[in-house]
Amino acid sequence: MAFIRRRARGNTYYYELVENRREDGKVKQNVLEYFPSAAEAEEYAKKTGIEFNAGNGTWIDEHLAKALEGKLERLNKLRPLSPEMVNRLREKFEVDMTYHSNAIEGNRLSLRETWLVLRKGMTIRGKSVNEHLEATNHAEAIGLLEKMADGKKGITEMDVLNLHAVILDKISPNNAGFYRHEQVFIQGSKVVLPNWRKVPELMKGVYSELNDKRRGIEAIYSSVKIHHECVRIHPFIDGNGRLARLLMNLRLMRAGFPPTILRREERRAYYSALEKADKGDFRPLSMLVAKDAGQALDIYLDAVG
Repeated sequence: MAFIRRRARGNTYYYELVENRREDGKVKQNVLEYFPSAAEAEEYAKKTGIEFNAGNGTWIDEHLAKALEGKLERLNKLRPLSPEMVNRLREKFEVDMTYHSNAIEGNRLSLRETWLVLRKGMTIRGKSVNEHLEATNHAEAIGLLEKMADGKKGITEMDVLNLHAVILDKISPNNAGFYRHEQVFIQGSKVVLPNWRKVPELMKGVYSELNDKRRGIEAIYSSVKIHHECVRIHPFIDGNGRLARLLMNLRLMRAGFPPTILRREERRAYYSALEKADKGDFRPLSMLVAKDAGQALDIYLDAVG
């Protein structure tokens, strides 16, 4: 049986056409051909029907992957950052992440209004109580996320339930921190969500992935898998999207990446990428997360000079 696999050489990747063959009762692998780029490997795979694994079934342009790992390496060399710098960056990302994640879900607070709610404790005229609570709850959830991201202990089911409880605190108290106990449907989607009885077992895969130790570009792949699985399983009545984006960030932050923001203006591309991931094509979602992770790294690197 022949297949194509990805190999790493420093910060670059190449691809091998490999054949498994049995000799003297043992399986041996023979490399038949090399491909310097993912595009060439994929083209060959399409023509021949050979299995092609581009890294955990996901796809990130190799130039972007190399750039990401280079930026992360530069940031790691500048660490530890000063407490003042850490606090300034934290405050910026807390507001930005809260605004964009809530806006994706339909919250009408602007970026400026989100800042006023979080930093000045203001009430914004014309905006609902729940919209204010979504902002303050999300900011509190980020604080909890940062403690979970320090890597000192493994992530447990209770950690994630507690995170969800913060997201829906005072908004949906009967559902906050509890798995759904009924069948739910996504409006306008053909996707059939898992039976609610299967949720606890299905979520074990998410918890396992959250504790994965791989770093660099492999952490991006892992975070994409976590994000999609959380959306696909839809473990809670409400708050699944915000939780999925936070858990994606938890995995990335535990691997040394800064907080990564999926932006409101990317909403259409984001939902389209999720739909394609439902069909097994993780490339658009992987590229979106990788691009936004690169932007977060740029902000950190520019801030520290």
